[in-house]
Amino acid sequence: MRVSFFLPVFGVCLIVLLGACNNLPSASAAKTDYNRNYDFSNVHKVAIQQITRDTVETMMVSDVQIIDINEALTAELQQRGLQVVTGNSYADIFLAWRFVPDERATVSTFDTATQKMTEGMLYVDMIDPVILQTVWRATFRARLPDPSDSEAAAEYSREAVAAILAQFPPSPIER
Repeated sequence: MRVSFFLPVFGVCLIVLLGACNNLPSASAAKTDYNRNYDFSNVHKVAIQQITRDTVETMMVSDVQIIDINEALTAELQQRGLQVVTGNSYADIFLAWRFVPDERATVSTFDTATQKMTEGMLYVDMIDPVILQTVWRATFRARLPDPSDSEAAAEYSREAVAAILAQFPPSPIER
């Protein structure tokens, strides 16, 4: 075969690969804000809050996607040396998350034949269990893959959560 055949094929493969890399989450993609007066050194146990199905946004996230995100959060928190507990009474902090799809996402995304990916903002809040206020928040531009491709969706969730929690807990501020 001639080299002239391989160059266009190589070019197409390179474009596809670069496009795939652009879809991967990165730590710089997550934006965080937190209460600089809060003492995060006392945070050792985290309780992940359940998703309530009371809005269109929460109904658009499938059970499989919720499980993937919760499992990814649990694994990443444990990797950071934090314990994930099931009861709020045992927690030093609560973790609540929600996914808000873009406005162009409509109820038609319930049609699994047309749903490929839902884009929107993923918010992760760390809430103090005593004062019930958010003390740390990350926002992340997310693209939830079609849950029918469970391995790809789970991998994306792991990568997104790693990017989101890359800055948690924040470093103590020297006074």
